[in-house]
Formats: sequence, structure tokens, C-alpha cells
Amino acid sequence: MKDINHPDSGTVRTEGDGVHYRGLAWSMIILTILTLVCYAIVVGLFKFMESRAVAGDTDRAPLAAAPVQPTIVDGRVESGSMAPVPSLLVNEPVNLEKFRSHEEQMLTTYGWVDQNAGVVRLPIERAKDLLLERGLPVREPQR
Repeated sequence: MKDINHPDSGTVRTEGDGVHYRGLAWSMIILTILTLVCYAIVVGLFKFMESRAVAGDTDRAPLAAAPVQPTIVDGRVESGSMAPVPSLLVNEPVNLEKFRSHEEQMLTTYGWVDQNAGVVRLPIERAKDLLLERGLPVREPQR
């Protein structure tokens, strides 16, 4: 029984988790301060470069046309000026849907291809039926 009763040593030391929390907190504070300083430097450089770019711009000619704001009309960019602009698509799903509906209408309805020449357009299903009824033209065999 003697080995069960240990002498009281006062404070019992235990093994820690190995993390120095004070050092971790200081490193986070320093990292935050450095990030904010870098952000301020970048913003300051952008403001400086923007002011230099604006200062270097030439004034508009007095007889020049007023500047226009481009707008989006029917999925395309409209510049509002008479100058030609590239045909940029900004709403592709709308344009694709219009294209597909036009193609579907061309495949499923009757219509004139060239009215002066008497050329008509048939629905694809009717054209298939006529092809099955009449067959394909065949050349006469050569002797």
C-alpha cells in the first residue's frame, strides 16, 4: 500500500499542447498590418497613375461630336454614333434562340425561295414523303 501514497509535490506539471498562442496572435496581427499597408500602397499607386493619365489627356476639340454612351439593344451593343462598331454579341442565349426559331420556321413551313423563278420551299417532312413516293432520278445506263 505504500506505493499508492505519493508525496504531495504542490503543483502538478502537465504536458502542454505545444502551441505558443501569444506568438500566434502576434503573427496574425503583424500579417494583418502588413496586408493593410500593402493595400494602401497599391491604392495610392493606382490613384497616382490615374491622375497622371488624366493630366496627360488632350482636351476635346471644340467642334468634335459629343461623347455618346453605348447601350445594349436586342442583345447587341449599339454605340449611338454613326461610326461603324464591331458587332459584339452580349446576350448570346437570346440570339441563339432567335436563330433556332428562324431555322425551325424554315424547316417546317412553306414559302417562296425565288418567286420570279417559281422556286418554293417545302417542309422537310413533306419533302421526305415526296422523295419516297417519287424516288431519286436515275441516269440511263450507257452502252
